[in-house]
Amino acid sequence: MLRPFTLLLGLLPITAFAAAPPIEDFFKFAEFRDIRISPDGKYLAATVPDEETQALVVFTRKDRKITGVARFTDGREVSSFSWASNTRLAFTMNDRQGSLVRPVQRGELLFMNVQGKETAAYAGGSRATQLTHALPEDPDNVIVTDYLPSARREEAETILYRVNAKTAKGRLIVQSPVPNAYFLVDHEGNPRVAAGTRGFQKGEIHYYDLDTKEWRLIYEEAKSNRTIQPVRMHRDGKRFYALVSETSGPSGAYLIDPQGKLELFERDAVSDPTDTVISTDGNSLIAIDFLAAAPRRVYVDTDHPDAKLLAGLEKAFPNQWVDLTSSTLDGKLVVFLVSSDRNPGEFYLFDRESGKATYLASRIEWLKPEQLSEMKPISFKARDGVEIHGWLTLPVGKDPKNLPLIVNPHGGPHGPFDRWGYRRDVQFLASRGYAVLQPNFRGSGGFGRAFEEMGYRQWGGTMQDDVTDATLWAIEQGIADKNRVCLYGGSYGAYASLMGVAKEPDLYRCAMGFVGVYDLDLMYRRGDIRERDSGVDYLEHVLGRSDEELTKRSPAQQVDRIKVPLFIVAGSKDRRTPPAQSERLVKNLKAAGKENLVEDFYVEKGEGHGFYKVENNVKLYGKMAAFFDRHIGAGAASAPAGAP
Repeated sequence: MLRPFTLLLGLLPITAFAAAPPIEDFFKFAEFRDIRISPDGKYLAATVPDEETQALVVFTRKDRKITGVARFTDGREVSSFSWASNTRLAFTMNDRQGSLVRPVQRGELLFMNVQGKETAAYAGGSRATQLTHALPEDPDNVIVTDYLPSARREEAETILYRVNAKTAKGRLIVQSPVPNAYFLVDHEGNPRVAAGTRGFQKGEIHYYDLDTKEWRLIYEEAKSNRTIQPVRMHRDGKRFYALVSETSGPSGAYLIDPQGKLELFERDAVSDPTDTVISTDGNSLIAIDFLAAAPRRVYVDTDHPDAKLLAGLEKAFPNQWVDLTSSTLDGKLVVFLVSSDRNPGEFYLFDRESGKATYLASRIEWLKPEQLSEMKPISFKARDGVEIHGWLTLPVGKDPKNLPLIVNPHGGPHGPFDRWGYRRDVQFLASRGYAVLQPNFRGSGGFGRAFEEMGYRQWGGTMQDDVTDATLWAIEQGIADKNRVCLYGGSYGAYASLMGVAKEPDLYRCAMGFVGVYDLDLMYRRGDIRERDSGVDYLEHVLGRSDEELTKRSPAQQVDRIKVPLFIVAGSKDRRTPPAQSERLVKNLKAAGKENLVEDFYVEKGEGHGFYKVENNVKLYGKMAAFFDRHIGAGAASAPAGAP
């Protein structure tokens, strides 16, 4: 426990690093995940690594003396935490289930004091629990949301409780009228909004009347064909802020009244509103972030003290992103996080009275900005005129001409999108001399509902063409050497990587697929998506049911077109894209007499949809670096693309 904490004390020397850090430096656990200050300012608490788990450490602010620790040796670990009062903390738990390496969230909320004692547990078992509001002005209680599984796999009852932070005894406040919901509460913890769903694109929003104690339906997605995501109550306690999709273009940020009337107050020309910035007391929305393209922050409440502080800190830390993470109840002391594409995150403590910021700790102290690469926004027109945005990361110290290029489509694909910020795999590849291109192809989130739905039933179609056009753009710009381009991705990104070399066999030199889906028909029969009615509904919307189309757009069924080397990796416990997907691809390649193309294939024991253990990631990316080196790096022979 003391090893990570000594970083905060500043006892460890700063050592010199080589230009290219070792693999381990990119995949070790962060020394500090989160740091938060107590309401009275006497203590700081932090989540830190404890061997292969995560612990919660409490220490005094003035002399940095550890007062209490929450650590577990039974497979559990601390997930997230919040101060419930000056001397008590509330925290959620993760758990390793069976032989699964990556911890998964437990349905459990625990409390302890600053000495790590007087613990109390709330919920657990089959239910899931989420801390909804810490009630900073009520030191005895917190507001939590419980998710209780029902007889129908499709639905989870959602209930709001007021829980005593000392005894962990809960008192029911209200149940949501719609399943799979979350609540918005006012600053006193009263329920005001419940937003849930009865299935794919079947969202509902209900408003709670404090006088009648009844819910009133104010919105149905199925009738309006718009997605509304409530994010925070307005400080008047009646209206609420929400992110709302439009019929075309990006979504907007709206203020909605109790009758459901919408008032637009901010909209970007390119990006959806992707994040909301909340005041440190949790009661006010002060800014909206637009992050799908070049990052932009728009202040909603410019007069709020936190907004003024945040704007000042942004000037003090140019070209970086600043987030306020916690403050004392009187607002005099504030913990904030500074991060960027080349900064995984640094925590500082700001004193409003002195106007000074004091460094606390880094998430990843051993990586320095000068060793990392800039992530630059790019855009281009696809072959049909649709504007596509993305990101280009160039290796440090390299002239951006005729570079070996790795095209890295993101996973999802519908909803997620690549955004500006530190990403360890991209930075690792850039440190090995590769340019990395991340296109936000149609179907991605972040650019409006219409843009996302343009990708429905276009897996292997126009979605794939966007990845191809991104590659051609990089070549035409002179950034990429046309004979040294490979694909790499995870989940859907693995699909797009393998579909890329099947659809464009002469454009790429190799492809790496990580925990991927390669046979679309198999998604209807294996994996966790098809286990729910809404999951099947989702698959039918985004893939369709045509056997001919599913075969045509499945890399595992198009192996006759693949002619470049492949590297395929899966996790044995992956329920989203089970190893059967990778095994089907490799089996079909062997049946076609192309087993020589599979340079490496393995299934990592205990890992799921993405690897967790440091040693497993070091192994994976070490093999990946060697694979790319053989085909487009220093060890590559001079040959045209498409040649094995």
